[in-house]
Amino acid sequence: MKFRDLRRVQAHPGMTAMIDIIFLLLLFFVLSSTFIVQPGIKINLPRTVSTEQPTRKDLVVIIARDQRIFLNNTQITFESLWGRLIEELKFQRQGTLVIRADRDVPHGFVVRVMDVAKQAGANRIAIATSPVLRKKKR
Repeated sequence: MKFRDLRRVQAHPGMTAMIDIIFLLLLFFVLSSTFIVQPGIKINLPRTVSTEQPTRKDLVVIIARDQRIFLNNTQITFESLWGRLIEELKFQRQGTLVIRADRDVPHGFVVRVMDVAKQAGANRIAIATSPVLRKKKR
């Protein structure tokens, strides 16, 4: 019986498969990067179990960790907060003022911002939180 010389078959990945994978990865990263809700100012919100989503365009005051204040993504000083809120509340009298404060900001500073907002005429003030993901009980 004669045995043929069996040469090892080497597998070469097809170029088409690699191009498909690269396009799928590119598509994944492009789509996942568009889901950023509020880019720009990085803050860590405190977590709560209950959440309520605002339904209309509201005023947003962001307080960063280093106590910088942003009104609708524009940096302002604490001293100019009262005047700027009065201007903004003229047009959005029934809206809610949402305070997005980093969880590391001192509580007293957040209360001072809330007090200025009340003096400027904000009737409804909400504090933004991040939802806590709860594990399901079995």
